[in-house]
Amino acid sequence: MDIVANLQPFKEANGLLGDEEALRASFEKDGYIFVKQLIDPEKLIAIRQQFTAILAQEGWIKGGAEQDKAFAIGMPYREGEPEFLRAYEKIQKVEDFHALAHDPALNSVISSLLGMGAFPHPLTIARLIFPNNEEIPTPPHQDFPNNQGSANLTASWMPLIDCPISHGSLAVLEGSHKFGLLPLTGSLGAGNRQAVLPPEFEDLNWVGADFELGDVLFFSALTVHTALPNRHAERMRLSVDFRFQPAGAAITELCLEPHFQTLSWDEIYENLQDESIQYYWRDNAYEIVPFDAEMHKISDEEHIELVAQSMRYQVARNERAREQKSNVS
Repeated sequence: MDIVANLQPFKEANGLLGDEEALRASFEKDGYIFVKQLIDPEKLIAIRQQFTAILAQEGWIKGGAEQDKAFAIGMPYREGEPEFLRAYEKIQKVEDFHALAHDPALNSVISSLLGMGAFPHPLTIARLIFPNNEEIPTPPHQDFPNNQGSANLTASWMPLIDCPISHGSLAVLEGSHKFGLLPLTGSLGAGNRQAVLPPEFEDLNWVGADFELGDVLFFSALTVHTALPNRHAERMRLSVDFRFQPAGAAITELCLEPHFQTLSWDEIYENLQDESIQYYWRDNAYEIVPFDAEMHKISDEEHIELVAQSMRYQVARNERAREQKSNVS
């Protein structure tokens, strides 16, 4: 199915923000809420400028006057590769990035959905998506197998620059959370897993929108969602997402660790000034539960196919890099 061709518009929830009961009812019915202009754009611009400064320094994007546009140069990197992690470790040390998870407007919506005392996971995630790299989009999936813990886990996603559908915004399969946990198969995209969608999902609608700076999408841990392909000729899609849970709910150790775990919290927080956004979760109430690796497992045959896909992607990417170098010469 061509998701983009069949995409229906999000329902905007701004009119429900003053009515917690109505907001929760909409969230429980559809598995998501979409809020326009929730976050001060200046906060997002400040984070974007710090991110693009890092990416330009690492040679990912053009510098100078075009730096803030995040125009990619060279071949794309995948999450987990050494070149990716070198840049990502610097991204993880941006104080404004971590502070955004505590934004009052963001947390006001979360409190309406999950109750007072709900808090963000320290696991802050940035997505750095290259253009013209459609082999590895984030596939349709649910967050629960990756995070586990509380079934009421709720994610928020927002771009750091205007992100129309053609630039790779997020889409949600409306009502998919009502079908419970879905089986998994392998994928080259983020997380290396995608949900296997049952035939009855053909009756559900994929919904999405052209995101403007400040728009935020919230969705449940069981809601199927996907990243649409970034078809901009040059621009990277830069976005951030945070996950929240109710006070006292279950959480896995994974969600209390930095993303990719290549740095410690001490290293990430070393030069941060605001102590209120550091180690705050240690003062919150929650139940630590073990991560169930079986929930994230795929068959040996699927794993072999995933390795083969990865090798084919690497060959194709290297060939594109040689063509780019030849064209420049």
